[in-house]
Amino acid sequence: MGVSTKRLVGWLRGPATGNSAMGVYGLVTAMVALFVTYSMVATMAVVVPLLSTTTIVVATIVVWVVTWAILDVLASRFLRKTAA
Repeated sequence: MGVSTKRLVGWLRGPATGNSAMGVYGLVTAMVALFVTYSMVATMAVVVPLLSTTTIVVATIVVWVVTWAILDVLASRFLRKTAA
C-alpha cells in the first residue's frame, strides 16, 4: 500500500480526524451557531447595507471556515499521531 492508501485506511478505521472530517464538523457547528443566534444575526443584517440574506450567508461561511481551521489545528496537535 502506498502512503496515501495507508492514511485513507487509517482515517476510515479510526476516529474521523481528517481535514475533510473537520470541515464537516465545522459546517455542523456553524449551522448550529447560526440557528442559535439567528435573531441576533438577522438584526445585525439590517444595519449592514447589503441584502440581509447575503450578510447571513457570508457570516455563516466565515464562521464555518474559522471553525474548520481551529478544529483542524486542534486535531493535528492533539488527535492525529505523528509519523515516526
